[in-house]
Amino acid sequence: MKTASTTHFDTPQAAEAAFYAAFEQADALAMMPIWDGTPDITCIHPMGRAVSGLAEVSQSWQEVFASDLRLRFTREPVQLSQSADLAVSVLYEHIQVIGEAKPRPAMLATNVYRHTEQGWRLILHHASPAVVAVAEPRHSSASLH
Repeated sequence: MKTASTTHFDTPQAAEAAFYAAFEQADALAMMPIWDGTPDITCIHPMGRAVSGLAEVSQSWQEVFASDLRLRFTREPVQLSQSADLAVSVLYEHIQVIGEAKPRPAMLATNVYRHTEQGWRLILHHASPAVVAVAEPRHSSASLH
């Protein structure tokens, strides 16, 4: 299912900014024009299964936004790779739930954008809990043998 959108993103960064703005506002109507309307789009929410195609991706965002939780994101870029028609953004999502004193654990996200006739569009969002670095145990200088 292909949808027409009047929203045009000149850069992958503009599409990504719109994605996180729609996410923070829990706005499905703003979220879906960011996605490419082709069947090969995929979204993987943290700890969730892969959903593909515009209808399933749209339904997944409606379910996320049905929650009473409102989120604020601080994005920490890890890497942006871009060619003429494809861009891959890897970043940490530092999430603050509005009304909670402590931030939630960070997510590690990958967003993939495709350049289309309508500008840059999201084709993949995959977020999962970020691995927390664990300090190595101290080794005693005493020999055990």
